[in-house]
Formats: sequence, structure tokens, C-alpha cells
Amino acid sequence: MPTRYKRTGTCSRASWTEQQLSKAIKAVNENRLGVNEAARAFGVPATTLRRRKSKNNTRKGPLGPSSTLGDDVEAKIVKHIIKLQKNGFAPTRTDVRAMAFKLAEQLGIKHRFNKESGLAGFPWLQLFMQRNPTLSVRKAEGVSINRALGMNRKDVDGYFKLLEQIITENSLIGKPGHIFNMDETGLQLNNKPGHVIAKKGSKNIAGISSGEKGETITVISCCNAEGVFIPPTCVMKGKIKKPEFEDGMPPGSLVYMSQKSAYVNSEIFFQWLRDQFVPRKPIGVVLLLLDGHASHCSNVEMLEYCVEHDIILLCLPSHTTQFLQPLDRSFFKSLKLNDYSACNLYIKNNPGRKLTRLQFGQLLGDAWNKSATVNNAASAFRATGIVPFNPLAIPDYAFLTEHANVDIHETEVQNEAAMEVQNEAAMEVQNEAAMEEQNEVGMEEQHEPRAESPNKKTPEKCTPGKMLDNISPVPVVSASMNSVRRRGKHLAEILTESQTIVEKKIKQPREHKERGKKQRQLRSNLKSSR
Repeated sequence: MPTRYKRTGTCSRASWTEQQLSKAIKAVNENRLGVNEAARAFGVPATTLRRRKSKNNTRKGPLGPSSTLGDDVEAKIVKHIIKLQKNGFAPTRTDVRAMAFKLAEQLGIKHRFNKESGLAGFPWLQLFMQRNPTLSVRKAEGVSINRALGMNRKDVDGYFKLLEQIITENSLIGKPGHIFNMDETGLQLNNKPGHVIAKKGSKNIAGISSGEKGETITVISCCNAEGVFIPPTCVMKGKIKKPEFEDGMPPGSLVYMSQKSAYVNSEIFFQWLRDQFVPRKPIGVVLLLLDGHASHCSNVEMLEYCVEHDIILLCLPSHTTQFLQPLDRSFFKSLKLNDYSACNLYIKNNPGRKLTRLQFGQLLGDAWNKSATVNNAASAFRATGIVPFNPLAIPDYAFLTEHANVDIHETEVQNEAAMEVQNEAAMEVQNEAAMEEQNEVGMEEQHEPRAESPNKKTPEKCTPGKMLDNISPVPVVSASMNSVRRRGKHLAEILTESQTIVEKKIKQPREHKERGKKQRQLRSNLKSSR
């Protein structure tokens, strides 16, 4: 079944525009041209020009019958879809088809939808998308509940106030080279074939990869607001380091080995500060922005080392790095895409060979040279509102739950106002009817005015918008719903303040004692299980 009927004849209907019709009518009204001459001059059929001129109608409507649900109902569906999107629950194509079917059933609209599946047809969905160009099919990105709740205006405003205080007190305004951001990400020793062009109708397109799942290597990245990148540092799992691991890496790069895992711990971070950051930092006070991972803020010796070398460590609020951390906004995605491209190219040029640590340095060097640009770094600090300082750079849609709750509250207020207007209008009509009845009985008889029962309410009119709220309710995520046990949430904090260092000195022995107790319990459990 075709989704759109196409005329087989050569004659095309309604090929003119509203602007052409308006100019033709104006020319005829001003007696500059006759009807036939204006029709030929502006490309409008003469019969159409006469009919539209007599009715003074220049609006060009759609040809053929209207849609199944009608323009007004479809506008309500579009509004409801946008409301769901703002709350983080954008509907799928199947959800929209089910929504249309249920709405048509409840409104009593005659339709040809499939009653067995309870869905509107896919051709209807295609035409619905064409009639509403404000909608499009997009791939949603998963956002955890913690990130949805953590990104709130109160915490973000507190972070920007603290950032402004640091920049002002330490005379960092106009010094983008003294403001840094550091973060780490994982790169896999594997290639992803991705989207390819193949024969139409093929059910299984094979793409050769190096392995099922490649080894993950951590890459520590750091740059400042001027666009200067510090050479990357890689963390690999293992004990023995080979010089070949650094072949092909950007100049100045380092490789650290960790026996437990390839993750960054407090010792590795401290070593990175000594080997990479401090030798390259400019003279004077510098600001280093980083997330609140335990490896960045648990080592008291590292914090004292930063104080000695005029390094201010500012910790970002919990679960906000997707919008507040520059490297997350404009660098890591580019780095990973370029790394996958380099891996794919290596597999094609070297068929039958696997990716190992010996090739990682060259692949990272190719990806780093393409991604570590001045433009990416400058745009990252600009998008996060750091340089230039602009708290309004964070968009409204970043505050997912708050943005949705405001819209829902506004909708409820509008509905309540509309109901009040309807109730007042209904009361006026009832009062007028009562007065007319009294006048018909006669002016001689005095009747007491009819008083409406205080408990009697005007029946609520069920509109398509309210039906959609019942068919597809808008979920609201709140902090009370998140029952998963989480670590303590932290706000933006200056880690190198004297008070913070003293508090961590007090907590550190206690944490070491608890950690040792857990390790002893784990060993005893392993022995008993044997």
C-alpha cells in the first residue's frame, strides 16, 4: 500500500503559491491586468483566480481529505510528545502509534487502524511526521537517575558562585592559560565497524573486528582554556612496562602500569601531577577543575603538594560532569570516534592481525592529533560557561527534571484557570435560565432565587489533551523515588582549602582502618569457602 498517492497525469494541481495568488489578485484589483493576463503572468489558473478573487481568499489549503485525527488533535499529540521528551521519557514510534489508536477510539473518530494490534498504521506515522516537521526520529542518549537528579539549579548555581569567587580573588580574569580541566576516559583496543553500505535486503552484514572485546586502557587528558593540551598519560594493567608501548604517541606522553586494574587511583593521579602537570604549569596560581572521584581528593599528601605549587583544585558537583566538565562536552567524543576510525583503518590495512598494546601508541597518536585542537578546547570551556565566565551557558534542557516539572506545573495552572472560566460561564447561563423561568411565572408571584447546591460541580469536559494524559501519563522523576543506595552526594568544593585538608587528615586513618578490616574479612571468607 503506497503511503502517498501520486497523480499519473501530466497536469499538476495547486502548483502555485499564496504569494503568486496575492500578486495576481492585486494586479486585477488595480486594473493593471485582466484575469487571463494575470493568470498567465503569475502562473495561477484563471478559474482559480476568479473564484479566489470573488471570495477574497488567498489561503492555500491541503488537497484531498483531511487526516484521520484532524489537525487540532494532531497538534495535541505533538504537544504531548514534547512534554514527554522534556521529562526524559520521549515516546518511541510504536508508542505514538498506540497513542493515536487509543485516542481515536476514545474520541469516537472513524478510522482504519488495526484493532487487533491496537496500533495506527506505519504509513499514518510517516504522514504524521511529514505534517509536523517540528518532530523527528532521534536516538536517545541514556541518562542515569543520579545524573537526572544531580543536575539541578541549586547545585549548579552554587558551583558558579564558587568559581567566580576563585577567579576574582586569585586574579584569573583574562588569564585563560591558568585555568585547566583534567579528566580520564577509557579507550578500547578494538574496532567498531559501524554503519556501512551494503546490498539492499541483506539480513546479516559481517564486519571483521580485532576481538569480541578489547582491552580497556585509561587515557588521562588535560588542557587549558587557551587550547593548550598536556601530553596524554596512559594507564595499562600489568607490572612490566615495555618501551614499545610509547611508540607513536604524542611527544611527552607517558605510560603507567598498574597491577590491579587500568583505573586511575590516588597514587597514579599524584604521580601524574608531579610528572606531567607541574613541570608544564605557568608561573603563578592556576585553577584545576576535576570531578569528585576518590582518586582526586582522598590523598592528603597530594593536596598539600598542590598548595605548595599554587594549584587550586576545584571539585565539580556530583553527577554534573556531562554539562559542567569541558573535556566531556567537546573532546572525549571526538577522541573516541577518531580512535575507532584509526582502529578500523589498521584492521583493513593489516588483515588477520589483532590490535595489541604495541599498536595502541600509534593509534592514539593519530586520534590525538585530530582531536586535541585549539578550537575543541576553547569551545569546551565556552560551552561550560567557564571562559568567558557565563553561568547562562548551561541550557535549560540540562536541568531535566526541573524543566519538566515547571512545564507540568504551568499546564496544571492553565487547566485550573480554564476550568474556573468554564465554571463561571456555566453559572452565568444557569442564573440567566433561572431568571427567565421566574419572569414566565409572573411578576406578581415572588419566588425565592434558586440557590445552587455548594457540592454540585460542573461536569468536567474531557478534551483530547486530558485523554492523552490518561493514555500516556507523564512520568516525573523525584529524589524520593530513587531508592537505590548511593554514596554521599557532594557539592562543589575547593579541595586545597586548609579546612578541607584538616578534615581529610582526621578521616584518613579511620578510612584506612575500615578498608583493612574489609580486606581481612574478605580473606577470611575466601579461606572458609575453600
